Amino acid sequence: MVGVAGDERAAQLLRTYERIVRSKVPRATLDAGRIADAFHIVFSSPSQAIKTAVEIADAFKRHNARHVDLPITVAFGIDAGQTIRQGSHWVGSAPVLAARLCHRALPGQVLMSDSMFALLRASKPAHVSDLGAWRARGGQITHVYEVRPPDDPAESVSSDRFLAALLFTDIVESTANAVKAGDRGWRALVERHNAAVREELKTHRGTEIDTAGDGFYASFDAPSQAIECALSARDRAGAFGVDIRAGVHVGECEIVGGKIGGLAVTVAARVMACGGAGDVLVSQTVKDMLIGTRLSFVERGRAALKGVPDAVTLWAVERESARSE
Repeated sequence: MVGVAGDERAAQLLRTYERIVRSKVPRATLDAGRIADAFHIVFSSPSQAIKTAVEIADAFKRHNARHVDLPITVAFGIDAGQTIRQGSHWVGSAPVLAARLCHRALPGQVLMSDSMFALLRASKPAHVSDLGAWRARGGQITHVYEVRPPDDPAESVSSDRFLAALLFTDIVESTANAVKAGDRGWRALVERHNAAVREELKTHRGTEIDTAGDGFYASFDAPSQAIECALSARDRAGAFGVDIRAGVHVGECEIVGGKIGGLAVTVAARVMACGGAGDVLVSQTVKDMLIGTRLSFVERGRAALKGVPDAVTLWAVERESARSE
């Protein structure tokens, strides 16, 4: 979200303001609309959101240096999370917090939430300063981070990076079960399991990326879709005697060797590996993005994941209705 302070020359300022903002917004954005004198811009990639905000801030800095008689003060707030489009606007906790961060920011300052910071750990598109914890209006507490341009323009992240929710599933104790069922019986169970998972992927708009042995790797546009897919696949497989576990993480990805890759993929796979029979585990990043949904989270503690720099807090997830029964 960005805002501008006007004066008696408000009309001229607003025209200049809109021209500068729109000149820096990539065509690949999901939406770039106006609410009064504020822009709400929706991106599919967190790093692209940061890169665009920094470029817009720099453009206004240059404009104000040239036009000291017509300065335009702009502030930025950025958050990440699931949103729903209603008419011409996007609603949900993410746009609300982004707007509140914008109001907190000083002129020219780009502020982002801890959800954004967690998503950007791998890409590092700019220099980030931790400004500490902040309680937003409404009681929500977030760590606030200030984003500044990188010293070297070459550090800017490629626009080929994108945000995805990632799901890994695996059959628990498959070797022992295969011995009990025999080759033919186990093959039939695995085929039934595969069919059930693929049906749930289709239902929840997931994309199958790969299968490895008796597990699946898939991507989704939203973490809630990945979780609902995992819960439904687990329940269906359990009904015919196959126990599965699942892990969900959301983060920036890139295409590597024709497949979705990156640190986020590694985190998702490691999250799944920490689970047991029937577990659907998610990272702290996923939980933070799903505030207010009809899902219940139970903390499983922090885990050091192989190949991942920092320990990750894990959460087991269930539907609220299932937990209350």
